[in-house]
Amino acid sequence: MKEKKRIDITSELLKIQGKQGTLTAEGVLKEAKKKKHPLHKHFDWDDTTAGKRWRVHQANMLIAQAKVTVVDHEETRVHAFVSVKTEEGRQFVYTADAMGDNRLLLQIFDQLNTRIENIQEQLNSMDLLKGAVKKALETAKKPISKQRAKLKKAS
Repeated sequence: MKEKKRIDITSELLKIQGKQGTLTAEGVLKEAKKKKHPLHKHFDWDDTTAGKRWRVHQANMLIAQAKVTVVDHEETRVHAFVSVKTEEGRQFVYTADAMGDNRLLLQIFDQLNTRIENIQEQLNSMDLLKGAVKKALETAKKPISKQRAKLKKAS
């Protein structure tokens, strides 16, 4: 039985960057199009299925761009839809509907918390998580954590 060769995607991308001077999606596709290239298998080269996937991607991008105005004590523009996990899988839910469902709202606050943690990690890795930036992120995280705790307790 032939064992599948495991490739290091990062190394392959660095090779492409070294060869081309920069790393772009177009450059990766150009290299990966070669059938013997290690990244070739990571792409769908069948135009029938790839075309549909591209249109699904375009639809996702269209949904992500939709905005609504929330009128509270001041007007704020927010994403009209949020991505959540349901029994049917991942889907978009109208933000106003999600705000009325504690289970979905908990997911949203979990996502917000994860985003802030990712930003903190990135800034920390660049030695930029300090001073006003650090304080601002910690301040932003407090009400999110508080709301998450309330929602977890309620569910």
